[in-house]
Amino acid sequence: MEVNGDRESVPRVPENESAEAAVDFETAVSATGYGLFNVLLLMAAIPAGWTTVFDTSTTAFIMPSAECELDLSLFRKGLLAASTYAGMICIAVVWGFIADHIGRKYLLLFGLMSDTLCNVFGSAAQSYYVYLSFKFTSGIIVGGPFAILMTYIAEFHGERHRSRVLMWTGSLFALGNVAVPALSRAVLPRTWSFSLLNNSLIFDAWRIFLLICALPPFLGFVAMWSFPESPKFLMTKGRSEEALKVFRRMYSMNTGKPEDDYPVKILRIENVAKLQTPLEPANRSSRDGPRRSFYRMKFLFPTPYIFPLFTINVIIFASMTGMHVMKSWLPQLIVILNNFDPKESDDSPIVPTICEKLNVQAIEAFGAQAALALGNTTETCIPMIVSTTVYTNATIIAASAVTGSLLVGAIVNKVGKKSILLVSLVSGGSCYLGLSFSPSTTIFLVLCSAIIALTGISTNAITSMIIEVVPTSLRATAVSVTLMTGRFGALTGNLLFPILLNVSCDAPFYYIGGFLTLCFVLGIFLSKYSGKLP
Repeated sequence: MEVNGDRESVPRVPENESAEAAVDFETAVSATGYGLFNVLLLMAAIPAGWTTVFDTSTTAFIMPSAECELDLSLFRKGLLAASTYAGMICIAVVWGFIADHIGRKYLLLFGLMSDTLCNVFGSAAQSYYVYLSFKFTSGIIVGGPFAILMTYIAEFHGERHRSRVLMWTGSLFALGNVAVPALSRAVLPRTWSFSLLNNSLIFDAWRIFLLICALPPFLGFVAMWSFPESPKFLMTKGRSEEALKVFRRMYSMNTGKPEDDYPVKILRIENVAKLQTPLEPANRSSRDGPRRSFYRMKFLFPTPYIFPLFTINVIIFASMTGMHVMKSWLPQLIVILNNFDPKESDDSPIVPTICEKLNVQAIEAFGAQAALALGNTTETCIPMIVSTTVYTNATIIAASAVTGSLLVGAIVNKVGKKSILLVSLVSGGSCYLGLSFSPSTTIFLVLCSAIIALTGISTNAITSMIIEVVPTSLRATAVSVTLMTGRFGALTGNLLFPILLNVSCDAPFYYIGGFLTLCFVLGIFLSKYSGKLP
């Protein structure tokens, strides 16, 4: 790779694809080079990519602080944590159809601004159900527009740089998992407060935290506004002149040369018919988009795809259940452990177990007992003490999990995706099963950190293995179905966790740990299918 200053040398257009000849997308985008435009696009995409992370993670950190104001029982907390995933599942297929017709940029801008408003209004919600409705709406928004963000970024890069850019993009997006607990550490312990509308709306620390969490989508909206529509999308719609203007702008910013020096003068119109698979009817109309998406799904289920796809969907269901349940409930669990009263162990010389510290009956009675101790007969809810160590520990755990994922990404080509998948599944399952036997809170937190990292690794590994199981014409549909299955796992896991915790402290850990271990066994049989299907 030749680099001149900060700009990479631009590939030359072959003689047979000169100014008089029409060239395809790959040749045109390669001729723009790689430089300032691409770097700025990556930087602008960071707050947009963080939006999904913030929307699915912030609830976990405000639950301990908002417990009394929103009247949060354990089940209500689970429902709140699941609401965003429920919204994501609802109309995911419809969003894909819309993106293919109105374009990537404007759908993304709509989603960013809509999510900003959801976060702002949600921070002012005075009741549980109002806040729940805003989180559900936010899920509907982020479930569609942000699914095409990676596609949007990829369509500004040639084959030479695409994989590397997407890898860096994923890594930068993953840092959002560290940004959320770090921000909560900076804001939630404060005693900040202000009021609006003659004290009708009082914003304390957790509401201010939600307001600040509206910044990523807003900053993403501002940053992405100045970028053009995807040139690949424009070419597939026959808008070659608009696409050529985009390429010229990219060329000028990347090389510092005038736009007129761009070597490509004519673009070859993308043959839209090529995008139509043999599985789709030829006489289709634009109104048939959602029906066409379901039409293509049925071709995933005949043999020889049925068993490997079933296995992949079961594994991603378990992996995303394990990852998102732990991410959603970790701050709450740390608060409960920190509020454990040693007197509850009845002066036993034996060190209390984690499950004795996570005694649900004692948790639910905590507020009433505290109120009586204070001589307060009118206040029925006294919130647990939320120490700054809760957010510090959550930040450290998130940072270690992201670091582990990046290290695995560096060795995946040498070790192999299947080996990494199997190791992460059995290790993640073992860590979940070991939570009940943790001899100390420190060991418990170490296991939680390992669980988040391992289940994240298994999710990424199994998603990437889809390309080895289904043919090219069905891959996009297979990925959509698989991600929807994973989100359904996050949804059901967050709903079941408080129910199982009420039954027994061990129950949720055994359920998820056993499920991951079962998936390890199923994963062994993927070898006979991987890479052998047409």
